[in-house]
Amino acid sequence: MTARNILIVGGYGEVGARLAAQLEACEPARVLVAGRHPERASGRTRHIDVEDPSSIERALDGVDTVVACVRQRGAALLRAAVRRGLAYTSIAPPWMPSRELAPLRDEAARTGARVVLAAGLEPGISSVMTRAAAERLGAVDAIESALFLSLGDLYGVDSMAFLFEEISEVYPVTIEGQPHQTRAFERMREVDFPSPIGRQRAYTMPFRDQLYYPETLGAKTAIARIALDPPWLAPAAAALLRHGLRPLLARGGGSGAARSLLQHLRARYASRDRFALVVEARGRGRVVRASLVGRQQAQVTASGVAAITEALWAREVSAPGVWLAEQVIEPAAFFARLAAHGLTPLIGEPDDARP
Repeated sequence: MTARNILIVGGYGEVGARLAAQLEACEPARVLVAGRHPERASGRTRHIDVEDPSSIERALDGVDTVVACVRQRGAALLRAAVRRGLAYTSIAPPWMPSRELAPLRDEAARTGARVVLAAGLEPGISSVMTRAAAERLGAVDAIESALFLSLGDLYGVDSMAFLFEEISEVYPVTIEGQPHQTRAFERMREVDFPSPIGRQRAYTMPFRDQLYYPETLGAKTAIARIALDPPWLAPAAAALLRHGLRPLLARGGGSGAARSLLQHLRARYASRDRFALVVEARGRGRVVRASLVGRQQAQVTASGVAAITEALWAREVSAPGVWLAEQVIEPAAFFARLAAHGLTPLIGEPDDARP
């Protein structure tokens, strides 16, 4: 009988190392940590280069579940997992329109692969919170989410790469049933985050969950935003992007200086590591609000990935296919796993959803 192992690709980064520790506690001697530099990890390791198909194939031998904790230029790892009929999830999935997912869904149905495209904080925890809010409403018209992050918190290299790759790109959002093109830090709304964060300016950000909610939950409007600590940082970034920084970053210029500035600010604000997540779902004249607040977003992100990975490992997600978390992850079991890590989202009507 083939051994059932969990392969964490990028399992020695800020999130991956925390995820490996959490999963090892649940499934001892089942976790394999993989990457281009496996010597950086402890425990059972394998070499993998996600841009090298032969490397991927060797790394997947004897594996049941794959968790990608690295950004990927393409979908070679995902396609290999589907071809082999494995379970798979990713902390940083590429944006793939539904028409591109259709062939993968068909192949997964043939091979038995079970894929939850996105896991983590947003998407991931935000996705299941949104499903729970939508279930209370019965029908959803609009979903708006906002993530508050502190610059002094710990972030991996891939998080910085995401920022600089995506900040200049145009991406689609759905508003009142119509597609609109927008950019990061372009549209602003003031958001009430849970105490002690309070009211903050939040700006549009291309988090993947908003792109799928019109299809998975029937939302006519779906927008995701980000707010930053210190509070002056997001308005300053928005102003710089409006006045010429965006095309400079798109051409690859200025990114080195921007990274240096961010590193300097991270050191200055190192003691500030709070995060908060808010989801508002509207429908049938009602609003349901879900929120989560805490510290150390890398640890919380790992807990969200672990909860989805455990659902795949335990075959709670049993139907073959390519899914989003809100389609196949049951909120009750997911929130119970988060609670084991001291994380309890609050969900309810506005009067009782705010702490």
